[in-house]
Amino acid sequence: MTADRSALRVLFVAFSRSSLGHVTRMRTAAQRFQLAGHEVAIASHEEVRPLVERAGLPWIGIDEIGPAPAWRGMNDVAELRAFARTRLAAPAYVETCLRDELRAIDDFAPDAVVSDMRNTASVAAAIRGLPSVTCHNLRLFRHPMHAVLPEVLITLDQLGVPEAHARKVLGDAMLVPDLPLLDPLSDIPADTMALVGSLVSEIRHVGALVPAELRDVASDAVREPMLNITLGGSGAGDKDLLRAVSAAAGLGVRLVVTLGTDGEGSDALAAQVRAAAGDAEVDVAGFRHDAVDVMARATAAIVHGGHSSMIEGLLCGTPLVFLPHSAEQRGNAGRITDLGLGATVEPDDEADTITAKIRSMLTPADRGLHTAFAATLRSADGAQAMVQHVEQAVALHRITRSTHVRP
Repeated sequence: MTADRSALRVLFVAFSRSSLGHVTRMRTAAQRFQLAGHEVAIASHEEVRPLVERAGLPWIGIDEIGPAPAWRGMNDVAELRAFARTRLAAPAYVETCLRDELRAIDDFAPDAVVSDMRNTASVAAAIRGLPSVTCHNLRLFRHPMHAVLPEVLITLDQLGVPEAHARKVLGDAMLVPDLPLLDPLSDIPADTMALVGSLVSEIRHVGALVPAELRDVASDAVREPMLNITLGGSGAGDKDLLRAVSAAAGLGVRLVVTLGTDGEGSDALAAQVRAAAGDAEVDVAGFRHDAVDVMARATAAIVHGGHSSMIEGLLCGTPLVFLPHSAEQRGNAGRITDLGLGATVEPDDEADTITAKIRSMLTPADRGLHTAFAATLRSADGAQAMVQHVEQAVALHRITRSTHVRP
């Protein structure tokens, strides 16, 4: 922040109950804004409050819908839109979101709102006359946002939200936390792109949001003979988790497994993981607060291919093996595999094939390729780019607002 600019108050709003990636990104961004001298707060569900407060950031509670893995298997647009009307576009849910977001805005009194997959936060910002920015992976507009976004707009209209506010659903600008090489604008289907382009003034790739703990990690450090297996906590990946552990059990490396949940059934799943590992050394945990350190020390990692775990692995220079479930994950896996930075397990791969793919990432042909890509990805510094964008947006907002109120 330059010396002639005053400190801002910035509210971050994150969707959190189906994926920790969104709140993790907002936490990273908020930390960078705080470092730049701004006051911040993160609005998220109670379940992820510790993730926010452990980072030394103020937390504001908002309600959130529970996980629903069923959408991952829906490819028919009409079916997915009907499902969205019972979930992310349900009138009761949208109304609750707006109520909570408006309360958070009124309590914190921000100068700007930044949101990640919280589809109404920028609408609430518009209602209060504030500039807003949304953080989105473009690949999600191939599935499921191509179906969810139109339904959210319909619901906002049904709730009587003025069109000028409702059409801020993607904010004044949409910032993509990635490189165009990994998440290209051209991947958005043409009809969805037409809708997106009609809603938002600017779409900008800013680069990955690099957590503070990753900025000091050496991507070329000596690796432990260890395989990091982390497939999220939605419950959709339990079979894949056991499939991965079984395939890796005979490779002679320590298996560090993160279940992604400490809730009901986690003890039983942990027991299944240990049984699948056989004689291999295995470390099982529900959650890990040192997840970045584990990723950085691992020889290789097995992930589903969600954006956050993928970027974390790439930033650490850790070769990745993908077991994708959703369309977004399959797209991420395909891109990284094509670049020679990972391997993708197909649904019909036999156990021996999976083992071979894991082995290929434990001993990659050119580990320097992974290190070089990590350095390039870090250099983009998406968090700093976001700080600069929001500072400029608020400055312009203040100028235009003062012009409009002159007699």
